[in-house]
Amino acid sequence: MAVIFSKLLRKTDINSSKLVVPTDALWSHFRQILGGRHCTGLVVMDWVGGLWNFRLWTRPNGPYEKPVFTVDWARFVKEKGLREGDELIFSANQDGDGGFQYKILVQRRPHSFTLRGEPIVMDVNEIAPYTVPNHPAPTYELNLFS
Repeated sequence: MAVIFSKLLRKTDINSSKLVVPTDALWSHFRQILGGRHCTGLVVMDWVGGLWNFRLWTRPNGPYEKPVFTVDWARFVKEKGLREGDELIFSANQDGDGGFQYKILVQRRPHSFTLRGEPIVMDVNEIAPYTVPNHPAPTYELNLFS
């Protein structure tokens, strides 16, 4: 699968009903999908095989198109427990019919832990499916010296 874009999620991506898509992704990939329209639906698979219906939307008028994902984005954020600073990786694979299969992955990068100077990456793809809706996320104590 080819990576279309990756980005560190910002507070606005988490707290609103839309994900701001990097404009260079619009020019490099999504322009041909839109085909002159200003919105289209995308079926996106997450890391556990769940399907999400995102809508790629751009401003219909004006010099700045400002692409965003809407529709299922807010539900995706909530169900996956995404946080500011998580890294989102959006990729695509062209299928035999000329269409695309889309996949979304997320990695969490804790800011306070390093090993030999490298950040320790926590794979949200492994932990997110086990969260229980309407229950606070569990907290874990890390004791490195026991």
